[in-house]
Amino acid sequence: MNVIRKMLPMLMLMLLAGLLAGCNKEQPPATEQPTNQQSQTESSQKDTAFTFTDTKGEHSLPQQPKQIATTVTYLTDHMIALGMTPTATVKSQNEDFPLYLKPYVNDAKIIGAQGQVSMETLLDASPDLIITDTNSKDKYENYSKIAPTVMLENGYVAPNWEEAFRATAAAFGLDAKAAEVIQSYEAQKAKTIERIKDQAKGKTLMVLRIRNDIRYYGDMDYRWLYDDFGFTRPSVFPVTSADNRYEVLSIEKLPQIDPDFILLVNDNDAIYNDLQDMALWKNMKAVKNNQVYPVSSDSWFGGYGPHAATSMLDDLARLFEKK
Repeated sequence: MNVIRKMLPMLMLMLLAGLLAGCNKEQPPATEQPTNQQSQTESSQKDTAFTFTDTKGEHSLPQQPKQIATTVTYLTDHMIALGMTPTATVKSQNEDFPLYLKPYVNDAKIIGAQGQVSMETLLDASPDLIITDTNSKDKYENYSKIAPTVMLENGYVAPNWEEAFRATAAAFGLDAKAAEVIQSYEAQKAKTIERIKDQAKGKTLMVLRIRNDIRYYGDMDYRWLYDDFGFTRPSVFPVTSADNRYEVLSIEKLPQIDPDFILLVNDNDAIYNDLQDMALWKNMKAVKNNQVYPVSSDSWFGGYGPHAATSMLDDLARLFEKK
């Protein structure tokens, strides 16, 4: 009996050790941790998925594209402003890239000219995404064989660059970013108006472009110069629309317009040189007063986005602000 009493504490310790060992065997299996990691990975993949909506419908890519190609200059402008700078794009008609975009795309690969994209060069650029518009709808199948392709409506038919830009942003779900960019532009525009309003007040302004003919532009593209900046429309003024953006002028009509200022885009030196030798041109008020101001075709015509628009504000301040 004494022996049993002496052994009882030892037996109780052995029983307790056995119970603890049984509890340890019932711990959750180690395989549960990889399951959690897998869930996190799936969530991460979902977060990095890239979606867009274009004229073809809604599309999704497994991840954000890093190599983006644009086939139209204004779309290059739009994508830079939206934080998706292209790595391949088209050159402008006057420079490798428009001067207002050059700081952003100076290292981008040139894939041709607008409307003349080289498929071989585009393929060599290895884009993850191609962004184009309905002016290139006949090339969509070829583009889509190279990479997923975003087909947007032709932005040039929009009433202004802001609407075109909003449409591009909406395709990628970046409406808030577009609003922020436009708000910044409007703030700079208001400052520029204030800087030149005295020089613009009561003064007639003509926007003239020389290509293979002489083109007089009106409200379709430049209403803002008159309505916002306060320049006066000449008494002879073109009626314009999305289908008819300018009036082709005969030289004999120039004296009837006779503006105080001319914003001149010269894309044809031969015609402009001939024009400068004519008495009709020399006798115009703007010419006699040295108020014919050359501006870049890249921004004033090829551009239709926030960077181009900002460069036009810079031009106006440079040309019209009192020195």
